Amino acid sequence: MLRKFSRPRLLGLLIGIVGMTLFAAACSSDAPTEVVKIYDSNWASVNLNSYIAGYIIENGYDYPVEYVTGVTGTMLVALPTGEMHVVMELWRNNILDWYNKEIAAGTIVDLAGTVDNVSNGSKGQILENSAQGFYVPTYVIEANPGLVSVTDLPDYVELFRDPEDPSKGVIYNCIIGWACQKIVRAKWFAYGLYDTFNVTEPGSAGALDANLVGAYTAGDPVLSYYWEPTTIVAELDLTRLEEPEWTLECQAALDLAVESVPYESTVGCAFSVSDVHTGVYSGLVERAPEVTEFLANMFVGSLALGDLEAWKNDNDVQWRDAAVFYLKNNQDIWATWITDANATEIIAEVNAALALE
Repeated sequence: MLRKFSRPRLLGLLIGIVGMTLFAAACSSDAPTEVVKIYDSNWASVNLNSYIAGYIIENGYDYPVEYVTGVTGTMLVALPTGEMHVVMELWRNNILDWYNKEIAAGTIVDLAGTVDNVSNGSKGQILENSAQGFYVPTYVIEANPGLVSVTDLPDYVELFRDPEDPSKGVIYNCIIGWACQKIVRAKWFAYGLYDTFNVTEPGSAGALDANLVGAYTAGDPVLSYYWEPTTIVAELDLTRLEEPEWTLECQAALDLAVESVPYESTVGCAFSVSDVHTGVYSGLVERAPEVTEFLANMFVGSLALGDLEAWKNDNDVQWRDAAVFYLKNNQDIWATWITDANATEIIAEVNAALALE
C-alpha cells in the first residue's frame, strides 16, 4: 500500500533537502574553515605582532584565528605537533637544540631560513639583529669606571644591594617561562656570582620594565637583563656589561645546563647577536601557503612596536585594540605584506573590517 505524504510534511521534506544541499555546497566551497592558532605569550612585541598578523589573517584571508596563551615551554611542545601553528617571534638561539632538532625533522619551518643575521627587513625576519645581556644605567658606569664586565660585579655588591637580602647584590632576570630565564641563572653560576648576587625574576614583562624604568627615573643603580633594539634601551641611556665572547662550546655547555634545575653551567659567555624570525608548523605551509607567504612578508620593527606599546599603555587598551590602531594608521606599510594575485580584494576586506571598529 502506497503511503501518501501530507502537503506540510512534503514541504518540510523539501526544505530539509534544500538545506542539506546548501550545507554541502558550503562545505565544498573554497572558503577556509580551519582555524589558525597563533602563539600569544607575555611580552609586548610578540603580542603586538601576533594580533596584527591575526587581524589580517582573519579579516583578509578569512581564516578563523585562535590565540594560544603560554610560555616558551608551551610553544616547544605545541608547535611541532600542530597544536599551535604560528610563532611570530622564534628566538632560535635561546632554544637552539630544540630548533635544530625540529628543523631537521621537518615539523617546523623558519620563514627566514636557517641563516643567522639576515639583512634587517628580510623575508621571514620579524625583529632586527639584536643583542641580549646585563644592562646598567650609563650614569652608574660613569660613577664607577671600574665596572666594565660581569666579572667585575663581585666588587660592586654594595652598589646593587638586594633589599630583601642586604648581604648580597641582586640581578633582575627575565621572567619565569622565558628561555633566557634559565640561561641567565646558568651564567650566574658560571660567572661565580652565586655567593655574591641573588637572582630575582619579576612576575611579568611589565614588572621587568617597571623595575628598570623606576630605578632609572630615580637615579638609582640597577642591574637587569634586557634586550635590544627596544624602546626602553633606545630611550634610556643604558650600558650592556661585557661578557666572554660567545662560542659553540659555551653554547653547548649552557644548553646542557638549562635542561634541569638548578641550571648550573661550567662555562658562561655572551648571548650570540642574532635576529628573530617567524616560525610556523610545517602543516600550515601545506594547507595555507597564502597565509605563510603573508607572514614571511610581515615586518613592523622593534622601535615601531615600542611606540605602539607606549600608545597602548597610555590609552589603557587591549593588545587587539593596539593592533587595530596600527592597521588603521599604517596601510602604506601593511598593504605591502600582501602580495597575492587578489591583493586588492584582501586589502579591501581588511579595510572594511577596520571601518567597523
